[in-house]
Amino acid sequence: MVHPYIINTVNALVLIIAGLLLYFGNPAKPPTALVAPFVGILLLACTYHLRKHNRFVFNTVTALTLLAGLVIIWQIEPEVFEWNLHHILLLLMCLSCFMAVVVYVGTFVQERRMRNNNIYKDDL
Repeated sequence: MVHPYIINTVNALVLIIAGLLLYFGNPAKPPTALVAPFVGILLLACTYHLRKHNRFVFNTVTALTLLAGLVIIWQIEPEVFEWNLHHILLLLMCLSCFMAVVVYVGTFVQERRMRNNNIYKDDL
């Protein structure tokens, strides 16, 4: 299984890059389009603490990533959905968030089953 801090870094970079592409691709440049890059920066700032196995940060990152994925998917309106760059980037961001949450929960379950809590202690 991949380390959670690597998944967090990849997810944060996807949110930052795709969010900035959405912001600069829209001629109106709404400030709400900068929410995803801001969340990506917050997640990227938590990577160091995930590497040090901070449980509070791990749970916070999981909740924030799930919330970001839900907020992004709610921006897609099914009535006007068409396969253009805007909707593809939104789908990419929410898919990245949901896959990261699956990995986080899988890591948590695997660590709980081992009982000795040293699943990723080799990288310290």
